[in-house]
Amino acid sequence: MRRLLLAFVVVAGILTPAAAFDQGGSVVTWADAYHAGEPTVQGWFRATYTLDVQPRPWFFFKLAAILEVDTNGDFEPDTLYDDTDRALQCAPLRFRDLALGFRAGETTIVIGRQRLTFKRTTFVNATDNLTPRDWTDPLDEARLSPWAVDAAWEHGRWSVEGAVVPRYAPSRLPQLNGRWFETQPMAVELSWGGADFPPVTWDTLQEAVFAGYRGSRGEVRASYFHGFDDATRITADFTTLDRSFVPLDVAGLDGEVLFGPVVLRGEGGYFHFPGGADDGYGLYQLELEWSRAGWRVIAGYGGAIGGDPSTADPASLDQAFLPSVFLAVEKGEATEWQIGLDATVGFHEQDSWIRVSGSYPFVGHARVGGEVDLISGDLGTFWGRWRDNDRLRLFIQYDF
Repeated sequence: MRRLLLAFVVVAGILTPAAAFDQGGSVVTWADAYHAGEPTVQGWFRATYTLDVQPRPWFFFKLAAILEVDTNGDFEPDTLYDDTDRALQCAPLRFRDLALGFRAGETTIVIGRQRLTFKRTTFVNATDNLTPRDWTDPLDEARLSPWAVDAAWEHGRWSVEGAVVPRYAPSRLPQLNGRWFETQPMAVELSWGGADFPPVTWDTLQEAVFAGYRGSRGEVRASYFHGFDDATRITADFTTLDRSFVPLDVAGLDGEVLFGPVVLRGEGGYFHFPGGADDGYGLYQLELEWSRAGWRVIAGYGGAIGGDPSTADPASLDQAFLPSVFLAVEKGEATEWQIGLDATVGFHEQDSWIRVSGSYPFVGHARVGGEVDLISGDLGTFWGRWRDNDRLRLFIQYDF
């Protein structure tokens, strides 16, 4: 790891003086108070540093490092940095970006650790399958950043982008026997067993390609993903939970149309499992966004066709409670009050997760705020199983 960092610094240094240079960071600390289950207070600390250097018009370097610790044991205590991102616990240090980029005419190539996101809609993303997530806390989904090669080509209104990830890593689940992943009372405690990860070979490369057309009033894009489902398959063997990883192909389509202050978006995909681990199914979301004078409102509906995501062990948590309706309301700018409301309501089961948040800037680059998360539903529903985890969060953040 040290040799890799040194190589990046040396390459950037050789190509100085820099034509463009941007850096910054932030420090944020927050505390969560839970009122039910086992009432408790948990705390976090996160420091972020970003560096974006463009020594030449054809070359750039991106670094974004995150150091995070908490009081509730979600982070690996014995490992500072986990290059594979395959451990059950997240290491305190991770890189959102650690990559070199090259531009030549209409083509851009980025090589290194990078966060690859291809989503169009706000809540359910059927075409965004290349990058795994960290769901240690299901209410605060975080992206993992694999080592990858990404290439994009734009010509007029047309564009093509493709990315390859050589080493598979699954999405990380909440800690077993914790607040978010409780097991039924047993004489002995359940534990994770070993896992046989796909080897790094030409046959196990994960790849995604997107081709799109942009017009004056909107955009449409087709996509295809070939790789592995980032949701692990879990089987119980007495007191041990074993994980397996299954191949997955996804063909998708997404787009948006502009109507003045209103945007209509859609995203959908068909999930096919070549090994027959699950039946194929379609996943989609439609949403409307309206924005004006600092206000932003998004309302959407997501569902599945030809399969039940709750029984098909879906590729992401936001598939597990479909069909659902979604609402997001935001008001405010970076230099003033910011308020927000996010709501997810199961269309059939009526289970729900509602978040109300607000923050205020003070003393230059500092911001203080908080949020309340309310979860409801019957115990047999997706959100209802966590209904005792309502929480209050308070935070303070300083940007530099």
